[in-house]
Amino acid sequence: MINKNEIAIQLNNIFKLRRQTAKQVAENNLNTALQNKDVHDSFYAIRSMQIDLSRATDEKTIKEYKSKIEAERKKLREVLAKTPFKKEDFIPHYLCPKCKDTGYIGNEKCSCFKLEQSKLYLQNSGLNTADLPSFDNIKYDIFEKPEETKKLYSLAKEYVEKQNLAKCNFIICGKTGVGKTYLSQCMLNDAINNGIYTIFAPAYRLNETMLNYHLASLNSKKYILEPYLTCDMLIIDDLGSENILTNVTREYLYLILDSRARDNLKTIITTNLTPEQIQEIYDSRVFSRMFNKQIGIIVNMTGDDLRLKIK
Repeated sequence: MINKNEIAIQLNNIFKLRRQTAKQVAENNLNTALQNKDVHDSFYAIRSMQIDLSRATDEKTIKEYKSKIEAERKKLREVLAKTPFKKEDFIPHYLCPKCKDTGYIGNEKCSCFKLEQSKLYLQNSGLNTADLPSFDNIKYDIFEKPEETKKLYSLAKEYVEKQNLAKCNFIICGKTGVGKTYLSQCMLNDAINNGIYTIFAPAYRLNETMLNYHLASLNSKKYILEPYLTCDMLIIDDLGSENILTNVTREYLYLILDSRARDNLKTIITTNLTPEQIQEIYDSRVFSRMFNKQIGIIVNMTGDDLRLKIK
């Protein structure tokens, strides 16, 4: 499992490469255009006059230089019209015009940064954004109760997209094959498309991360669980499929759920287990965090195994 430091390095490299590429393309365009003598002469004439303008002090001289520069710019546009280039080709075109591929707007993460952050954690979970199902492509007729399922998916989409929800948890219970993971992946896809920093964590992978945290030195501990404590939305898939590790699974699962609930951060959990089994296996603290209706939406998906129906 890659940690926060490794993710930060990869993100820095992604955005550094984006900025460099945008600048390099603009510079290459300019160098190619300057091979045309008319473009070269007009371009450097403007640059020379701009330097003279910056040194001018009296209003008359300033006005004269501005007029000359504007005339030369018009000439340059006419010259460029005879080439494959436009003036805009010499300006870096960033993939994200909002942050100019820095990843930040002021001190806040840009939505493009959150998107790449989510993608990296998603890749680490074994999923690919191209393979994710979408709310737009649901075939409700394969479900036992199409209308009820449609309402559930509408509720799930609203949960993802609505800000400052009073209920931060979304717990999806149901037996194997009823579509719990499919629904959670639709929510994941929608979150990524809306620039919501989301981590998708299969329960067994999260369990491995919690064990790494338990065994790590004090200096490195904070980098291991921190993403799961602070991401905008955390999806824990198939809770109950992991091995219960003494002094690890119950303790750190509660730590994550409790911390996220206190910070009002969204947490989605899918599980084959019943509430009674959750309480028996994980203890009353985890149970109370998951099934507290004051802070969570709890749904029970029913029906036959969809995988058998599709086959």
